[in-house]
Amino acid sequence: MDELLTRLKTRLPDTELTDEQLSEYLQTMSDRLCLRLGVDTLPTLFQSICVDATVKMVRRTYYEGISSEGVANISTSFVDNILAEYDDEIGDWKAIQASSGNSNKVVCFL
Repeated sequence: MDELLTRLKTRLPDTELTDEQLSEYLQTMSDRLCLRLGVDTLPTLFQSICVDATVKMVRRTYYEGISSEGVANISTSFVDNILAEYDDEIGDWKAIQASSGNSNKVVCFL
């Protein structure tokens, strides 16, 4: 998790959040990814997605719940599901795991 924290801090150089707070965001995003992937430990291939999604999570900290906002020519909106953007990657990875026999959640009929 230290490597991910370093990467996150590189992406958010001006953040006022502490390492403890950033680590909590990373752990939350990692947990969510693991649940979607059906694994106990975040696969290395998903570390970049974890950092990317965590950046999005941190940036909307003070705007949680906003779905749309407009003032003059400036508009703000947030997706309800940060990980929805990565559904294709998650689905592809799960399909590869299932077809290669690396998933314990697949039933094979012979």
